[in-house]
Amino acid sequence: MIIDAHTHLLDTGHWPREWWDWVAQDWSGQQPGRKASDIRDRIEPGLVDPGASRMVSRMDDAGVDASVVLPIDWGPDFTGTRPITDVVDQALSQAAAFPDRLIAFGGIDPRRDRAVELVGEWLDRGVRGLKLYPGCGWAPTTETEMDIYRLCEERRAPVLFHTGHPLPVLDSELSNPLHLKEIAAAFPDLPLWLGHAGAPVWWQEALEVAETGPNVRLEMSVWVWDDSDEAAELELARKVLEARDRVGIDRIIFGTDHVSGRKVRSDGFLPAVLGMFQRLPQRAEVLGGWISEAELASILGGTVAADLGL
Repeated sequence: MIIDAHTHLLDTGHWPREWWDWVAQDWSGQQPGRKASDIRDRIEPGLVDPGASRMVSRMDDAGVDASVVLPIDWGPDFTGTRPITDVVDQALSQAAAFPDRLIAFGGIDPRRDRAVELVGEWLDRGVRGLKLYPGCGWAPTTETEMDIYRLCEERRAPVLFHTGHPLPVLDSELSNPLHLKEIAAAFPDLPLWLGHAGAPVWWQEALEVAETGPNVRLEMSVWVWDDSDEAAELELARKVLEARDRVGIDRIIFGTDHVSGRKVRSDGFLPAVLGMFQRLPQRAEVLGGWISEAELASILGGTVAADLGL
């Protein structure tokens, strides 16, 4: 079973004005004479997939059995977003429309009123875990956050943290995986997924957190992209071999950071990235190592399936 542990399904209003303003400024600067105002309102429609049909179609084409859908709560510091309750409701509706294919997580900024209660309500309604993004402006070890982790530990609901370089408008320092070491130790039965495993700058820090306990997973999205070359594939294999030797193969999980809007990822993105993970045994041989088919199956979905009770 192949499970993509890191995907996003967007709809209008899921992401804030500040993000779209930044994208418009960045994209317009890549073409002389183009102004941000010329493209600002045309960007978001190309990234949305409200009914999830494009996501599932691309999964079918690539041979991905299931995908974890990760809403982002941008929190109170950003403007123009729909309520996070609406965003999570939509993720649950998408998962209900495609049972066994889409796995809905929730997303919460712990500074919100009733944050712990909301998480509990979502779990009761079928949310399978949480996506948390400290880079939106909050430190991950305050009292409210600890109450959220405690609840998720009790319910055996995985928590995926963004780690590594954040989106450009967010706080980079708060995305260092070392902030999560205390959490990994305090909640040993909480499946704690390090989103992106610190990419592209904090791999060793992510490994250090993973060494804290067997509950920590290294989610490997964005270490390779659809246009990555053979050298990048070999580096991915080297990291997987290093992680297996230090913490075990069952601590490494496959993810792509797939976004299914018609203009954000090419039609070939998902099969290309999955193919790079499927070639890990061959790349390991080039490095003088080995990755068995059973170990590859664990990476591609076995560990995630176990964490989610599938």
